[in-house]
Amino acid sequence: MIKWFTHEDQNQFLFLNDLLLAPIFLFITFFVAKSYILNKKNPVYKKYFIAALFLRFLCAILLALMFQYYYKGGDTQTYFIYVQRIRSVLYENSSLFKDFIIAAPNDPFLITKYFGVGGGFFANESSNLIIRIALLLSYPLGNSYLLVSFAFSIFCFYGCWKIFILFSNLYPHLEKEFALSCLFLPSVCFWGTGILKDPICLGALGALTYHIYKLVFEQSKVIRRIIIILFCFWLLKVIKVYIILAFMPAYSFWIIFRYKEKIHSHFIKSLISPFLLLLSLAVCILVFIKISQYSQRYSFENLSRTVKDTQNWLYYSSQKQGGSGYTLGEIDYTPLGLLKVFPKAVNVALFRPYLWEAKKLILIPAALEGLISLFFTILLLYKAGFIRFAKLIINNPEVQFCLIFSIMFAFSVGLTSYNFGALVRYKIPLMPFYYIALFILSDKQKINPISKKKSLSTKKLFIE
Repeated sequence: MIKWFTHEDQNQFLFLNDLLLAPIFLFITFFVAKSYILNKKNPVYKKYFIAALFLRFLCAILLALMFQYYYKGGDTQTYFIYVQRIRSVLYENSSLFKDFIIAAPNDPFLITKYFGVGGGFFANESSNLIIRIALLLSYPLGNSYLLVSFAFSIFCFYGCWKIFILFSNLYPHLEKEFALSCLFLPSVCFWGTGILKDPICLGALGALTYHIYKLVFEQSKVIRRIIIILFCFWLLKVIKVYIILAFMPAYSFWIIFRYKEKIHSHFIKSLISPFLLLLSLAVCILVFIKISQYSQRYSFENLSRTVKDTQNWLYYSSQKQGGSGYTLGEIDYTPLGLLKVFPKAVNVALFRPYLWEAKKLILIPAALEGLISLFFTILLLYKAGFIRFAKLIINNPEVQFCLIFSIMFAFSVGLTSYNFGALVRYKIPLMPFYYIALFILSDKQKINPISKKKSLSTKKLFIE
């Protein structure tokens, strides 16, 4: 009978308890969500919250079925197998079990004993954190893969919802467009689920975007926001520090230039503009240096070596498994060489795979989404004209932030992925921001949130 319920199995991670517990979890979640939105005066909660949340649950189920029966394994299964192995340690040695939870063991023989040849995966800091999170969640959630996956999905949804609430309050007339950008993009909904790094990273990124803005411009709930900011910053630093490398400089620009927009005097604006530009560049450089010092793996020399090794492995493995790989050609891993390949890397992340490059059925939705993104981008450039398009970007701090972050992030994942299957997952943090920028740029009303008569502080009840 035990074989029908969760246990360690190299070929299986969906069991009978998933089928039994998932409906109960969804039923309880529905009533909790209904109770939650009843206390919200903002109408967008009633419009989108439950529909967007349960779309994530549906995608979590589809992703689990895909990895179980189409791929027959993958990262998400590997994480769950490690959870089962560590759970088994509790019955053998409770003190060792505590070490597995609190700190990664340094004893290579101990790791080999319990994890075999996969010990290196467990010792990896970012993978280890995902395993521990899933392990802690497995106890209250009945050791069900689907329920733990739902928990990961809820955290990702939280971050996406916060991005949506923030920008829809700044531009209320673009509410529907931002709902599509943040809540209903197919790739984000699908890959922002499962026991993977990606939903945790996108959830943390969305929370950072929202709470830093609220902390800086409203100074409300200061202690709570600082705790959330530090926690999310730590998550990103451990799991994927390159997200911070793309995010913090862009966000610094946004905060600084948003302050500039609040100044009504054109003379003072023109006077302080050069100073703000220099200050922004200084902040960007300082953030990059500090993070690089803190994580030596991301110094330029080590970054170049890591990128090259990752590219070679992903391209080799993708070609060996049937061809969803791509290449950017020969790359000179110097600042000038990377600058030359910059347009190619950004293009591949934002718009590829093209339809004729989708050699696997699973890549067709990604190819269609990339085609829509390309069409929308070209149409916007054609209608606005390049000069007017550039002016729109210069005059809007939100667009500056979204484009700087999404393009820098697109460069980083486009340069390192070298596999379309991996790329579709890796790029989801940039997708909401890129679409937000496009919708603001194509906005016919061109309303600047600072020019509105009512300040953001008068709308707190709509934001929280």
